[in-house]
Amino acid sequence: MKWNKQFSTVLVGLILVAVLYFGLSNKPPKKTAFDTLRESLIDTLALPNLEKIIALEAELQKAKGPEKESKYEALSHQWEHAGYLTIAGDYLRQKANAFPTYENYMEAGQILFNALSTDTTENMQVNLVYSSRYCYEKAIELKPGDADAQIGLATVLVQGTNEPMKGIVMLREVVAKDPLNINANIELGRFSMMSGQYDKAIERFNAVLQKDSLHLQSRYFLAEGYLGLSDTTAAIDQLEKIIEIEKDSTVQNRIQLYINYLKKL
Repeated sequence: MKWNKQFSTVLVGLILVAVLYFGLSNKPPKKTAFDTLRESLIDTLALPNLEKIIALEAELQKAKGPEKESKYEALSHQWEHAGYLTIAGDYLRQKANAFPTYENYMEAGQILFNALSTDTTENMQVNLVYSSRYCYEKAIELKPGDADAQIGLATVLVQGTNEPMKGIVMLREVVAKDPLNINANIELGRFSMMSGQYDKAIERFNAVLQKDSLHLQSRYFLAEGYLGLSDTTAAIDQLEKIIEIEKDSTVQNRIQLYINYLKKL
């Protein structure tokens, strides 16, 4: 019985590899880095939801229309559940290409960008940046001038390419049209922090708080900006405001410990 179970698992893996390589054609499509990673993971037979993934992949090959779109989504969910956001994002990119809407490309671009922190291998980093950038550019094509798509693309350019200034210019263009745009100001503030321009970062985070005084992330970044300028008193003041606003006692306790630490400096 044990041997039969092992054989069944191996057979299931081989079936999926065949589907991934050949699909319904006798000519294998061009493989991507995502395909290579996916196939190597399938070969290990270590995925807890392997059989579900195999079944969905087979169903995807046969599905059409809305059903096919839902299969892409289901596969993305299964791979994310297995801990591989890179592959989850690639399925969303495939979905966006098959069903090209602004929303689909935006979702894929965001997930692919988020996956950058989960796979630090150089080859995959390059592919994630390229794919995320591609998705945001397609979103802009479908909805020219859209601020969210521009911010997404700009973030990719600044953090993942050798064209950071191009991204910063895009963010500034968004802010020029909408001075209190929360996402654009947060990104510009974060980039200012990274380059040690704490005074400019403080301006950006204050702009966010002017529009949304309950935006805790910006208030925390603002505190860090003040610390960058060695203004511990102002930093503690912002952290204390976070404690007043935050409802999560665990977060409150962590912030209080941080305040206690700063007071000893």
